Amino acid sequence: MKPRYWQLSYDISDPKRRYRAAKRILVYGERVQKSLYLCPLTPEQRDLLHGRLADIIEPPDRLMMRPICRHCRSRIRYQGAGGRPERHEPFWII
Repeated sequence: MKPRYWQLSYDISDPKRRYRAAKRILVYGERVQKSLYLCPLTPEQRDLLHGRLADIIEPPDRLMMRPICRHCRSRIRYQGAGGRPERHEPFWII
């Protein structure tokens, strides 16, 4: 199954938990800003990541996982340095 892009963001008060959450998210996607990530996830990966982050999140922390459809992704506008943060499909040079 082709992955769907998800926007993950969090507000975690404890620096150690925030670091652990970032480390786990970076396995699946890339950082767009300090606490904002873009992740291409299959349904299985989404559930696995959500479960792994549930082990870290404690009140008053917050986590949001938001799906981004292909049509919406094509309408995103970027400004400033860094360009588009989306991963490109791997390719082969033969």
